[in-house]
Amino acid sequence: MRRFVRRERRGFLIGLLVLAATSLAWGGSAQGETDLARRQKARYYFLQGSLEASRQEMAKAYEYFKRAYELDPGYGDAGFTYGSQRLFLRTDTMQSEPELLRSLRMMQEYVDANPRDLYATQLYGYLTTALDTVEESVRVYENTYNILPGETQLLQAMADAYMRRMEPGKAIEALERYEGIEGKSKDISLKKITFKLADKDTVGALQEADLLIEAHPGDPYARILKGNLYEVVGNMDSVVKAYKEAEALAPENGAVKMSLAQYYRATGDSVMLDNMVYSALLSEDLELEDKLGILGDYLQKLLDEEGDRKRGDHLFSVLQSQYLHEPQVLEMSARYEAAKGDYAAAGEAIGYAIDVDPTNENYWLMLVSFDMMDKNYEGAVKNYNKAKEYLEPSQSLKNLYSASASMLEDSQEAERIIRELLSEPPLGLTEDDDTLRHRLDYEGLQWASSLYCILGDIYYKRGEADKAFAEYEKSLYFLPDNALTLNNYAYFLSEEGRELEKAKKMSHRVLELVDNNPTYLDTYAWILYKIGEYENALTFMEEALQMAEEQGDDNEEYHTHFEAIKGAIEGLKKD
Repeated sequence: MRRFVRRERRGFLIGLLVLAATSLAWGGSAQGETDLARRQKARYYFLQGSLEASRQEMAKAYEYFKRAYELDPGYGDAGFTYGSQRLFLRTDTMQSEPELLRSLRMMQEYVDANPRDLYATQLYGYLTTALDTVEESVRVYENTYNILPGETQLLQAMADAYMRRMEPGKAIEALERYEGIEGKSKDISLKKITFKLADKDTVGALQEADLLIEAHPGDPYARILKGNLYEVVGNMDSVVKAYKEAEALAPENGAVKMSLAQYYRATGDSVMLDNMVYSALLSEDLELEDKLGILGDYLQKLLDEEGDRKRGDHLFSVLQSQYLHEPQVLEMSARYEAAKGDYAAAGEAIGYAIDVDPTNENYWLMLVSFDMMDKNYEGAVKNYNKAKEYLEPSQSLKNLYSASASMLEDSQEAERIIRELLSEPPLGLTEDDDTLRHRLDYEGLQWASSLYCILGDIYYKRGEADKAFAEYEKSLYFLPDNALTLNNYAYFLSEEGRELEKAKKMSHRVLELVDNNPTYLDTYAWILYKIGEYENALTFMEEALQMAEEQGDDNEEYHTHFEAIKGAIEGLKKD
């Protein structure tokens, strides 16, 4: 197939010749001189745009092309270039359909006038297809192919356009013309099979697979393709037969091993799956990403089914022995250990990955997360501070840091950490400067509100209720509908026996904001109990208990509250 190299446009030089000829023909009339000057200026702007584009100054180039087109709408090069850039940049169009179609019309004039410009045809055809003007795609592809029948890539583009027009017969016929010139290939056969399946021609799809095997009898991929097709139609006996034929042709081929591993996994043959995964991991034909994919699927199935994890450990050791210091393998090892519940081992594995690539924030996120899951909050804080030596922490990492701080036994250290986060960018808040919510975006408001909520929790656990309530007020100042703040503030007010109506109002707002949360229902029920609305409290408490049971939330406090509410009701009945 001929490789197409886009011709360079010599618009400026050609334009000068045209201008000279036109000037002589017009005899220098006043009107002619005006039109001539505009066309000359348009070509100058087009040349300047091309120069800016060559320097990657696309914004400047765009403005020059725009001026060239506006000066001379009949200048095809300017219309095509400006129209295509309008579609890609969408600066002028604001994505409105009429303007998008106007951009296409700017391009169409050039494409129709220059059907041999293959680049223009392909770009225009691609854009018309993307904008669902498929009829136009087919028209321009057919027009150019009739003039340039040797450009077979147009046949593939035509086939895709025909399929968009729901004409699989024409699409397949275009691909068969392509094969008549270029010969059969896996990619074209796969596309034909896809089109035939879309046309519900299963028999034709299988015949196409056989034709590919006939054309390439020694290629295992042709048989893998046929096996994949049999899997689509649900003929599993034929699937394994095709894969085995491929294996006989290329016993060490990694793709064959991957296909057989997927088959054994689908059919539940764990012994053969183990053997094939083992062989695939040792295969020199497979890239690391493929091996990770096979092993990852295998380990996930093992964990989901709570199978013998020693099998997984053994297979993982096979991969680790080949890639001792590969971060991707270390990351998978960390995830696998975490999935097994061994967070210390997970942290150790991702720690090795960090040693190799300390600037990868995702690894630090995993390490701090593993510390938290292992309830090693001091370790989480320590590792966050270590991460700061190598990178500027993202909001996600700061969130983990603040959550770790809130769980520290050392409340003074926890308070220091939260104050640090409040004072540094992007917030930049201080004790005397908490009125800057108007300069924060929504994410900043959420972040500030969350941090002040944590401070409130820290103070309340420390027995400093007044300070806690002051911090909750700051939290709600930044985000009035922070459900967690509203819930904690309301609950602790009820525990202190203060402002119970305010607490009731806040807790009720939480129930409007968040569904299906037994903790929030428990808070509301407890406040109602404190107010003396015992029957109403019991209704909400029973709902909280039922929801907690459904969600596996075994919180002893719910039962304590339930018994207290029941006891109050029984006491009233005795009186």
